[in-house]
Parts: sequence; C-alpha cells; structure tokens
Amino acid sequence: MSLKPIDPQRSFYHTSTLCGELFGARDRYRLFRERILPTLFSLRSQLDSLYCESNGRPAVDPVLLAGVTLLQFMEKAPDRVAAERAVYHLGWKYALDLELDYEGFHPTVLVYFRDRLEEKGAERVIFDCVLELLVELGLVKKKGKQRLDSTHILGYVKEMSRLECAVETLRLALEALEQEVPRAERAGFWGRLWALYVQSELNWRLSKAERKSRYRQCGQDMQELIQWVEANHPELGELEAVKLLRRVFCEQFEVVEGALQPTLKRPARSVQNPHDPDAHYADKGKKQWIGYKVHVVESVDPNEPAKVKGEPTDNFIAEILTTEAAQDEMAGLAEALKRQHNQHEIKPEALYADGGYVTEKTLTEAEQGGMELLGPTRPDPHPGPYNADAFSVDIEKRQAICPQGNVSTQWSRIRDAYMGTEYYRIEWGNQCDSCPVQKQCTRSKSGRRILVVGLRHDLVEKRRKEMREAEFSKNMHPRNGIEGTHSELVRGYGLRRTKYRGLSRVSLSHYLMGAACNVKRYLNLLAFQMRTATLEAA
Repeated sequence: MSLKPIDPQRSFYHTSTLCGELFGARDRYRLFRERILPTLFSLRSQLDSLYCESNGRPAVDPVLLAGVTLLQFMEKAPDRVAAERAVYHLGWKYALDLELDYEGFHPTVLVYFRDRLEEKGAERVIFDCVLELLVELGLVKKKGKQRLDSTHILGYVKEMSRLECAVETLRLALEALEQEVPRAERAGFWGRLWALYVQSELNWRLSKAERKSRYRQCGQDMQELIQWVEANHPELGELEAVKLLRRVFCEQFEVVEGALQPTLKRPARSVQNPHDPDAHYADKGKKQWIGYKVHVVESVDPNEPAKVKGEPTDNFIAEILTTEAAQDEMAGLAEALKRQHNQHEIKPEALYADGGYVTEKTLTEAEQGGMELLGPTRPDPHPGPYNADAFSVDIEKRQAICPQGNVSTQWSRIRDAYMGTEYYRIEWGNQCDSCPVQKQCTRSKSGRRILVVGLRHDLVEKRRKEMREAEFSKNMHPRNGIEGTHSELVRGYGLRRTKYRGLSRVSLSHYLMGAACNVKRYLNLLAFQMRTATLEAA
C-alpha cells in the first residue's frame, strides 16, 4: 500500500478558516490541534517507513490515523464511532486539521493501521512521541522520582476446562489442515475426527466418568493426528494451529509406561484457551484471572503540595509494560526501567513501589544502578519469634548472633548451580545442644539451627528496621497515587478487560491508552494554567 503525496493547498472550506472562532483558547480540540498534532507530524518519516513507497492503492495518511487513534482512545470510542466522528464531528475535524467536506474512511482502516504497527514492531511509537514531548517540556524529568505498581488484565477469552481446551484446539488444527491437505491425501480417520470435533458440539450433560473417557479419547486423537502430520506432511508442522496442537498435547498429556495419561498438573504458562495462547492463568492472593499483567510507571514529585479539588495532576505515565500474567514483579521492574532508559534516557533517582517489587535482588540492583528503591520489603516467610529477623547478621564480618547471644561458628558461601542462586549458610554448632529455646528455634533432627540468608541480607535487614519506624509509612505516601492512576486507566480507558488477543496486540492497546491518558492530562493542565492566569490577571 502506497502513500499519497501531501497537498499543501487549502481551500476556503477548511476547518481552520471556518471554525477557528468556535473553539476557545482552552478548548481541548484547539489545544490538541496546536500542541499534539505538530508532534504527531514529526512521526511522518517513521510512519511512512511502515508503508511501501509505490506498491498498492494509496493509503490514508498515517499521521491522520495516529491522530484519530489518539482521540479514539481518549474518548473511548470504537472504530466505527471514531470513523464517523472524523466525518461528522466538527471538534475532531478541527483537531485533526481536516477539510470541512472530508469524506472519511472505512472503520477497518483503523484495524489495518494497528495491524501495521504491530507487524512492524512499532507498538509504542505514538506513546514515545507523546512522552518525548513531555520530556522536552520538563513535565517528565529524566532524573526525577517515579512510582510503580501492577494490575491484572482480563483476557478476551472464556475460561475453559481441560476438555474444552483440548477439543477446541483439535478443531482449529483440523480446520487449518483441511485448507492445506487435498481430499485424496487425507488420513482414514479424518472423517471420524471431522464429525466428532468440527461438526459436533461437546455435550455438557455427560457424567464424570463419560467426561473422563471423552478426555482420554481426545488425547489419543490429538496424538494420532500429530503423528500422521509428522509422518506424511512434516512441512505442515510449521502451521500455527499444528504448533498449538502439539503444545497443548504436551501440556495436558504424557506417555507413562507406553500408555497415554493426562498430566497431574498443567504448567504455569500453559494454554488456557487456544484462541489466545498468550493469556495465562495467574493468582495473587485471593485474586485469580486468565489474561495478562500490566506495570504502570508514573512520574511523581513527593515535595509537591497536595492537589485541591478541581486541580489537574502534573504527573504523567513514563512506561506502561504489558507482560504475561504469571511473570513476577521483579522481572517487570527490570524491564520497565530498561525500556525507559533505552527509549528516552530516563533513569529515575528514586522509585516508589510495593512489597512485590522490593526484594534482596532488586535492592541490590537498585544500589548498583544508583537508584533508591523505596517500599516495604517482603516479610520473612517463616513465622515465629526465631525467624531470620531475630538474628543479627553482619555480612562484612561474616558472623551472626542468635537471639540468645551466641556467635556463629561456621559461615559458608553456597552456590546452587541447579537454581542459579548463591547464599550464605550460617551454623552455631554444638552451642545449640544446650540452648534452652532449642525446640522453639529449630525443628531439625540434629537440633542445631542453620540460618540461610542472601548475599546482601544486610539491605533487607536495614529495610525491615526502617519499616518499624513511624516515618517510613509517612515517607511512602507518594506511592499511593498510583492506585488512582490505575483507577483512571480502568474507568476511563477500559484497561481492566482487553478487547484484543495476543501479547503484542494487547501491549499495543496499552501503549495507546498510556498515550491518550498523557495527552488528556497535558491538555487539562494547559487549560487549568490558562484559566488560572486569566483569573489572576482579572
């Protein structure tokens, strides 16, 4: 698809000529036209590279589509409504600098535009464009302070049982192979599988024994189809539906002593629904979901006075990272900081986070990177008065003192090659034999306490001491605002339940939500500053 050359000529029917006086200085459509649209035009060369120079019919201007997409996410409008507003909504036409008689485009053009962004790896191009503007204006500081938290995203799929998932996966594989394998070359069992999995629906009135038998039969049919493809058409093994079939089969079944058996437990990142293999199961406390996880990083100034009612925020989203639902917070923290630095050279001097992000590993990495990681660390998993917190551990002197005042006699550094971890193992030897609290301190058969701590346990110990001080809770107040940002994204932009499938497409939608949120906050801040200046002048 090629691009039309830009026509600099304007008619007397242009919105800038006829409608300029209809939108006041503080109107959001005027502010979008004056402050955001020029920034989007700077993306032209980058967006143009996504299209072929001379092949295919002329495409809609990608800068226009970027502007429509931003307005669409700002106003939570579906594709059809967004396409109609580009034609009939005077505010949108003025904001996008369109002719009054602009005839618009088909709603699917927006779908193809998002497809192109995803296929070319340009998911965050609009978000980065808006964020770069905020950095240039000094609204987002490269060396400032930030706050971070994650929230769950519900996938655009239904929750399936093992049997449902296996049957649906087999159906999709059969339909994909039906397009590739000629009728004369199909296997003898093809008609049976087609009638059972494509032309029939699963009967949910089956008894427990019947469902169990049907599940085993489905596993055998999956195995038979996979073996037939590998033996007769190995090139078809590269089809996505066949790859998915093989993956689901390996996750749900195993061969034990020559017999096919269901696995006792599915892997952590197993396929829950074949229509979106990237949507995984995860649980966090009492919360369980199938979908994704998003980490939101927002700028914050802890020295700024509290906002009064009606005053807009001047904090902006610096990164919005979408990950698999089962990925932990530590990996999300590292990736979010890495992307900020690579894209905009943002390296915060302090980061507020909750206990999920603050561990010995992240505290060590923050210290090495010159960043202060602020937040409560995870408590000791072992309850009772004689857990690791009750011991005084001196990493530099390589010694520890137990609650009874005894000094350790042995200090070893252990490297676990299987787990890829290192830790210190501390022992007190025969001092434990005559200890009056031996039974309360340890349950080992030898009766001797062994304490295991990380290489930088001193950082965890220091943070836990800070948590017991009254000032710690007060110093953590700037983190609380990230919950309000989550609420804004959920209520105003539909963050909680995605409308897309696949990690890359869901990530694209979240970057567009982050860009729309930043634009709306920026425009609200400009309008407030103009209104305040007018009142002060009066």
